[in-house]
Amino acid sequence: MISRLSLHLLSLVLAFASGNVRTSQAPPEIAKLQNDFAMHYFEPEPHMTLTKYYLDRGDRREAFFTLESARRGILEEAVFDHAFQVAFEGFDNSKTGEEKLLADLARNPGSAELQFHLADIYISRSDWTRADNILRAAIKEHPEDFRFTGGLASILEAQGKSDESNRILADYSKRYPESGKGYTLRAEALDKTDPKEARKVLNEGIAKYPDDPELLFKLGGLSQHERDFDKAEAAFVKAASLAPRSVVVQSWVGRFFFKVRNDGERALPYYLNAYFLSPHAYETEFVESRIRNIYFAQAGVSFQNQIRAKKPLIEILNDPNPNIVSMTLAQMNEKWKPEYVEPVTTLLGHEDVGVRWEAAQLLKKKVDRSFDPTLRALLKDNDLRKRGLAAYIAVYRWKEASFGFMDELLAEKAELLRFDALSALILEGGETGKQHALAHAAREPHPMLKKFLESARQAKTAG
Repeated sequence: MISRLSLHLLSLVLAFASGNVRTSQAPPEIAKLQNDFAMHYFEPEPHMTLTKYYLDRGDRREAFFTLESARRGILEEAVFDHAFQVAFEGFDNSKTGEEKLLADLARNPGSAELQFHLADIYISRSDWTRADNILRAAIKEHPEDFRFTGGLASILEAQGKSDESNRILADYSKRYPESGKGYTLRAEALDKTDPKEARKVLNEGIAKYPDDPELLFKLGGLSQHERDFDKAEAAFVKAASLAPRSVVVQSWVGRFFFKVRNDGERALPYYLNAYFLSPHAYETEFVESRIRNIYFAQAGVSFQNQIRAKKPLIEILNDPNPNIVSMTLAQMNEKWKPEYVEPVTTLLGHEDVGVRWEAAQLLKKKVDRSFDPTLRALLKDNDLRKRGLAAYIAVYRWKEASFGFMDELLAEKAELLRFDALSALILEGGETGKQHALAHAAREPHPMLKKFLESARQAKTAG
């Protein structure tokens, strides 16, 4: 979002500290991804590629915070959502994707899969009329396929037509009472009025369909309500294993462990499963906040244990958990020593965005003139991320004497460098810095940065 380039950027970035520490020379593959990230900072693909790199290596923590940083701090929501769907779901709801499906459907008009995917495109656009037409036609051709009935019910609900939504679900339940979905719908209808009968229906359904995840999930919910937590856990865990791609199941099983069992460690994998299926996953709270809370709680315990063991702060900086590194930097801020300069400077090349930012913020306030040669070298560093962070330190410390260096960054092709130079001028350069940044607007090629500069100009005028 454009707000990433406002003062709110600072608090957002600080919230995303997580992942594994990698401050040594980066392998060629990750170095290339980091360079692409810096070159095309406002494009979605480098963020998705970097996230998938971490996921492929089992580093779901860094993948989570990389994706959240892009989602909450850099990309507009529609751009992020489309890029995520293409990269992680193979779902393309663009005009091109729609036209391809329409052509395929023309060649194979009875295909339930094609009909479903086309309806999904219209639902994703809130194009209820076209979705309704596709779904009603598909129900006539495939009446037993609940995807179409469920889809129609959901869009009717979204339009405030609850009575009609409930009616078509009840009709399906009556027509297919012995199907897995039929048992689920019948149990749901009895949930509040007759829990005992609901349990009976669920048990009958599970006896017939022992691997139906929805029936098991409903049984888990009913058992939880009855405070039979062991039975609820068994049902939830099995349901989650049978429905690895269900956002609802994964997020609510996570909630069971987080809220009922008070066990963040066990909740975390389910929450992450849900998040990487849909970053908008929600149970009674968005799962992204649950994930952050769990990571920070884990790190807090470990950090305090190391402090109690009297481990030196410089050594804790090497911890593999960036949350702990962030806590260490906060402690260093309170008890600064000159010998911290070198290890903190090294963190400017850290893989985690929050650690990099916090290291730069600490350095800009703690170093003296003896740091100037290092700062000049950082402004020329091959690591584009370091160069960008050095801009904040330089403008903060040198003010107008830094503007020549900023002009060099503003002439670079890398979007991250131009972003950092402009942000540094506006945030750290005072009135002259803002004027210098605004003067760049006519030369700035990227629409996101042009939009930001126009917003900054309007804010200045209003102020």
